[in-house]
Amino acid sequence: MRTIHQSMLELEEPQDYFTGIGQNASLPIPMNILLFQRTTRETLQQEALQNRSHHRFVLVCNVETRGSIHVDNHVLSLGPNQSLLILPYQFHHFSHLESSAIRWLFCTFELSSNTFLEPLRSRVLDTGKGSSEAFAVLLREWYRCRLPKRHEMQEAQLQSALLYLLTSLLEDLQSQAADFPPDPQDSLLRKVNRLMAEWRGHTVGVTDVAHELGLSTSRLRAHFREIAGIPLGSYLLNYRLNRAMALLRTGDLPIAEIAEETGFGSPQAFSRTFRNKTGHTPRAYRYAGHSDST
Repeated sequence: MRTIHQSMLELEEPQDYFTGIGQNASLPIPMNILLFQRTTRETLQQEALQNRSHHRFVLVCNVETRGSIHVDNHVLSLGPNQSLLILPYQFHHFSHLESSAIRWLFCTFELSSNTFLEPLRSRVLDTGKGSSEAFAVLLREWYRCRLPKRHEMQEAQLQSALLYLLTSLLEDLQSQAADFPPDPQDSLLRKVNRLMAEWRGHTVGVTDVAHELGLSTSRLRAHFREIAGIPLGSYLLNYRLNRAMALLRTGDLPIAEIAEETGFGSPQAFSRTFRNKTGHTPRAYRYAGHSDST
């Protein structure tokens, strides 16, 4: 109460009793929040392969061990006490981890609108004091919500804590004027991503990539697995599926055109592979996306 008493000394009389602060109601409320951590390089890279593209936001806070995050066509270095927000449908993978033991905090969530978070796209931020405190509050509210018989007020406090954290990160962005960091010199994943972007509409295999990079297929496979933690063939397929999922959820291209654009050749081959890897047909996946947005 003493702190409140001291703060009240600076309060001024309102000039208008019917006009206050907070009339802008444009900020959406985060929904369907999940918090978890990754503590090993293997788990981090394998889970990234399995999760592929999706409509959720992914907030990453590096607590320990520097690494690189490949987001779309950018290679972003993420060090301890830094954060990055990955927006829906951004292709992402992890590499150049300095140790097999890591400690990265993840918060994934859904939001009805991307607009106010768009400035955070592909921006690595030094986690400021306010954001660090907001992360601590978010974790506290998460643990409270994990208790048996939680009530709606606790869920609302968790949502409010995450919204406060996101606005704190936006403040960090304004104060730091964050820009894209330089790419690592040995950026094999960036070269592969560039080739995949240039070769849209073509079926790309490991042999094609090896020939373009002037490497033997065996050397390329070994070097890629050492960096990315997964086989190159799986990565190439994941890249194409990621692109297809984004096109299905965010556009109106016919499925046949998506199959051609992502290098699957025929709609039949595309549908067969897509269902085998995701558990859904392309049409069902697109329909689910439209249902989510209504």
